[in-house]
Amino acid sequence: MHLLRKLDPLNWLLLALACIYGAALFNHGPVPSMEPRFAEAVREMLARGEWLIPIKNGVPYIEYPPLYFWLGLLGTFLGLPLTAAIRLPGYIGFLLWVWWLGRLQRELSPGWPRWLLPLTAAALPAVLYNFFTAQSDSLLILGTLIAFSGFARWRTDSRFRGFPWELWLGVLLATAAKGPVGMAITLPAMGLEVILAALLRTPPLAADTGTLGARCAWVFREAWRMAPMRGLALALLGIVPWYIAAGFAVGWKFVYAVLIYQNFTRFVSGFDHLQPWWMYAQTLWGDLFPLSLLLPFGIYYGLRHIREFRWRVLLVWALFTLLFFTVSASKQSKYILPAAPAFALLALGSLNFLFADRWRTIARRVLQSWATGFIALFGILVILWLPFNDAKIGGLAGFEQIKAVVAKHPGTIVSFQWPRPMTLYVLGAPMAYVRSSRELYEEIHTGRIKPGDYILVNTKYLPDSGEPDSMKFLPPPGSPYFEKVLEVKAEDPMVLYRVLPPAASMPMPQTPQPRPWRWWEQFDTD
Repeated sequence: MHLLRKLDPLNWLLLALACIYGAALFNHGPVPSMEPRFAEAVREMLARGEWLIPIKNGVPYIEYPPLYFWLGLLGTFLGLPLTAAIRLPGYIGFLLWVWWLGRLQRELSPGWPRWLLPLTAAALPAVLYNFFTAQSDSLLILGTLIAFSGFARWRTDSRFRGFPWELWLGVLLATAAKGPVGMAITLPAMGLEVILAALLRTPPLAADTGTLGARCAWVFREAWRMAPMRGLALALLGIVPWYIAAGFAVGWKFVYAVLIYQNFTRFVSGFDHLQPWWMYAQTLWGDLFPLSLLLPFGIYYGLRHIREFRWRVLLVWALFTLLFFTVSASKQSKYILPAAPAFALLALGSLNFLFADRWRTIARRVLQSWATGFIALFGILVILWLPFNDAKIGGLAGFEQIKAVVAKHPGTIVSFQWPRPMTLYVLGAPMAYVRSSRELYEEIHTGRIKPGDYILVNTKYLPDSGEPDSMKFLPPPGSPYFEKVLEVKAEDPMVLYRVLPPAASMPMPQTPQPRPWRWWEQFDTD
């Protein structure tokens, strides 16, 4: 009890979050759409004894680097159930992220109450959700915070002369978690801050710093003081050895897909998650509520004080991240969360602009009360509501219905189009699949798909959907060749058909040509 009385608000926050997330490790099944990817990949890696390459539906998985999968494997080796094992890295990452927020606040706003940034940033809706679901973005978000915290310490401590370990270890973690983007959203922003410092710094940095050459020389010295050669070598250590090992083990096309296709091609063409450039102007308000309401004032306040390091680094961190992902053709609202600490600090800084001292204290207390209440509500939902509604969230009840039907009348399930991760996780993998109606009918005629087998179809691939004809199940499946057995909500609305005996001798229907096979489809990108 004496120890509990000595805990300050930040430690109480960490304790409360540890309890909420500790319970969440075990009390629900995979949450779509991210958790089934990691659960299924780790399950298949364990089943195959494959420790190097993430595997899903029997093929190499190119979506993410392996760090998060390896941590999930480690959790299973420690005896955790699979779903708990894949959540544990993100949950520990969240507690470290909250703790590091307190460290960042000490560097940039030491006069504020110690709990202010950790509490209000931890209560942001997008932050709570994205750390709650197992995904490698959580480690990217943590690594970015560590990197900028180390950068702030390196830039503000004039006595600092050693290697900036915190900075480069943060970049290492961010890069190992998500690949080159870990460097792309950290190092250029840091370089931009140093350049702005040289342009804006007054009084002069040295007797002759008014000249462009002298300012450039100062930028070079500052950049060199960051130890970029050793730092880059350390940051690349988290990913390059794996690229090389994967190239020899699987083939260099796999490395090309993971490194070039998933990062640069996706950035330029947005082959999935294609969104308009202004998407974040819509999503930011809800994801960062209520601090998002203060953010415009915080940006204005930061611009007015841009000569001060703390506001300059926050502006560069926040706006560079926002611009980087705005330019990217591929967008998701979570992509800008690595800059959530900068957005939060700018929003809190706006209180200096909007309120006098007395009212500023009241505003902080209102934010504290809201954040405390929101985290408490989140905890109640996680601990008391989620376990009883678990089956509805991921469509687990629907999948159980499919399993019951197949158990009663055994047959092989064949997925029409590539099966989604939750389907694989619940119904088992590897699962056979067909890419088109032509391929389906060929498989039936050759006997690879037999009478009594099942065809599982997402309703978006049925004739009345808006998908291209080459993706649809055509002609409409029905008597005397197919029997509709079940239509159910299982993550997505799905229909289960049974192949009837006449299908083996039916005339070959004229169906659209399937879309061309793309080289990266030899790997899994779902």
